[in-house]
Amino acid sequence: MMNFRGLAVAALVGLSACSAQDRNFVGAGAGAGGAGGTDGAGGDNGAGTTTPSSASTGTSATTGCMRSEDCFNGADDDCDDAVDCADPDCAEGAVCLTAPTNFQPGVLVDATEPCPDGFTEEETLLFRGLSGSGCEGCGCTPNPTDCAADLYLYANTSQCEADEGLTGGTLAKRVGFTCDAMPINNGFVSWGGVRASPFEVIQSCTATGTAIPAPARWAESKKLCHASPGAGCRAGEVCVPKRSPAEQCALVSGSATCSGYGRRESDWFRGYTDTRTCSSCSCRASGGDCNNVRVELGNDYSCFDHAHLSQDGRYCGYAYSPPAHLVGTPTNSTCTARTSLSGSLDPTGQSTLCCVE
Repeated sequence: MMNFRGLAVAALVGLSACSAQDRNFVGAGAGAGGAGGTDGAGGDNGAGTTTPSSASTGTSATTGCMRSEDCFNGADDDCDDAVDCADPDCAEGAVCLTAPTNFQPGVLVDATEPCPDGFTEEETLLFRGLSGSGCEGCGCTPNPTDCAADLYLYANTSQCEADEGLTGGTLAKRVGFTCDAMPINNGFVSWGGVRASPFEVIQSCTATGTAIPAPARWAESKKLCHASPGAGCRAGEVCVPKRSPAEQCALVSGSATCSGYGRRESDWFRGYTDTRTCSSCSCRASGGDCNNVRVELGNDYSCFDHAHLSQDGRYCGYAYSPPAHLVGTPTNSTCTARTSLSGSLDPTGQSTLCCVE
């Protein structure tokens, strides 16, 4: 039976087993009480035993040390005096990334991709190449092209034939496509011919729709997946997971230098402000003409083809109390929608990406 002095010595030996110098023994297979622990030959009640540990956490019940290092929690989990990136156990999966104050380390992926493991702490959407000019939503319906002609009467045939410049005669009436049977000389004036002015083309469009600014569009969008950085790096650096092929970057608001990185991109933004408005829709008609139209001259208050003349042409002859009207088919116009844009579209949240090549 062990005496009181023997018990005291055994207690001192047990305390020394957890000293700083001996923390790496986890999993070594040595018994707590004997030198030859592999065959159970040494120590009281310690033969053939191994250091106890937690089955669920891989933690030594004796020392509280993990069997492996968590590389991104800022702690020395396996008690080897090396934290995170400084621990050789993390060499394959962790890297020290330059990240001065206010720089957020992470990896850059397409905006629609999920963030990879180790970079799910937060997401920041980034955009560049903002565009959105003009207005849309207006429509136009062309109205049928109409024509009109001013008719000039000559007092006699000689006056008509002498007017080579087609500037003479007295204005008698404006006519269109409808014949009202009323004579162009009011049934009383003696006359010897008629001249038609160049036809007036009457074209118009009806505006439809509501004008709105064109949608704002980004040429490119990306997502920075933020890392939960660890320790074990030099000042100005953070420990983050290695990730390939995703680009490892650091993000900072505003314009910044990228010392320690291979590439700098300062044209990224986080959103935009849009103060654009559009005026009401209107239309401009163009392209209509009266080239296939002519004046038809009647006789004796009747609208039949006694004579005809083209635009800017003349008829030197006589008819009794002649009415006149236009015949033929005008060319319809095309329409162009019109509106005006005011205000501006401006990107906001300018940011700089510093990326590893």
